Amino acid sequence: MDELPLRCLLIARQGPEDREERIQDHLLELAELARSCGFAVQSRRILKRSEIASKTFYGSGQLEALAAEVSRQGVTHLICDDELRGSQVNAIEKLTGLICLDRTGLILSIFEQRAQTREAKAQVELARCEYELPRLKGAWTHLERQGGGVGLRGGPGETQIEVDRRMVRTRISQLKRELAHLEQVRKTQREGRPKGLPRVALVGYTNAGKTSLLKALTGEGEPRDLLFATLDTTTRKAWLGQDFNPETGEGSLEPKHCLVADTVGFIRKLPHQLVAAFRSTLGEVRTADALLVVADAAHPDLEDHLKVVGATLREIGCEPEGIEAQPRLLVLNQVDRLHRPQKLALRKQHPGAVQACAIEDLGLDEIRLWLRGLIPGPAKPRELEAWELPESIPAQ
Repeated sequence: MDELPLRCLLIARQGPEDREERIQDHLLELAELARSCGFAVQSRRILKRSEIASKTFYGSGQLEALAAEVSRQGVTHLICDDELRGSQVNAIEKLTGLICLDRTGLILSIFEQRAQTREAKAQVELARCEYELPRLKGAWTHLERQGGGVGLRGGPGETQIEVDRRMVRTRISQLKRELAHLEQVRKTQREGRPKGLPRVALVGYTNAGKTSLLKALTGEGEPRDLLFATLDTTTRKAWLGQDFNPETGEGSLEPKHCLVADTVGFIRKLPHQLVAAFRSTLGEVRTADALLVVADAAHPDLEDHLKVVGATLREIGCEPEGIEAQPRLLVLNQVDRLHRPQKLALRKQHPGAVQACAIEDLGLDEIRLWLRGLIPGPAKPRELEAWELPESIPAQ
């Protein structure tokens, strides 16, 4: 008999400067994250508060009222869209009687469920350790007053905290050494790949259809309608067709190929611990010859998603311009869900993008044509769009 999913309540703070529509969008995404982690979302609430409470982040009265409201609904978890300190999580749990997770903790839990390979598991464990290290103090406050006696400077609670911190720091060092070794292995694998084949990385917001595009281009991949379905980089060979014009006889009959790598998706407020821990995996993006930036054309937050992708690419070292800038092609996926006026508006806003549908093979010929242009050399420079520029960092 299958166990029923745990019920959760989602909350987010709205300050005086925050638009309610933006907070609602964040809560909708948080709901998708919660479902991806196996929770059943009971309800979502916005807590309006002008200032952040140092102890509980949200207002204690607001939290108590929510806890009383959901106490008879079987809710066991409170998931917050904001990043909380460990002491704030502990205070909220004591006040409400609910298990509390912040956004970073929820994303880490999803990554822990998805990790399959040795490298992915080590990366997620490293991110978890670095996330938990500053939060260890609150776990032992019940022992802090057990010290006493002449000549004692601290109680067993303080001792236990230091023991735990030392153990976590030791584990962090071990994981970093292991990941450095795995990064060297990955580098050796990249160097051993066939010469002359362009290496292209699929990047984009999570669940935008990158794996679907990988399957359409290479015939391999297992698309799933889940946030962060892909954690491990998958590289496959794609057939690009021939550069031969039968009317003029120009070109070559020899088929052209490239290597396409599917990578972990991005998301707003992506925990910095995960960005750092997944450095070797994201190295496939930094060292690729070109990037296919995949976006869900039908998503209402398309432009915001593109800004998040642009900011994250810069964070991992992929600059949009300069000598080492990689050619980029924006692929607006899932245009089959749009009406003609919407497609025309997108064409006007993103004239250099390819409108595609990976499932129905729409736009693939245009993508292959662009990829074939990489083989004799890099693609021609193009005018950068607003989402790629440094000033387009998204508002949190």
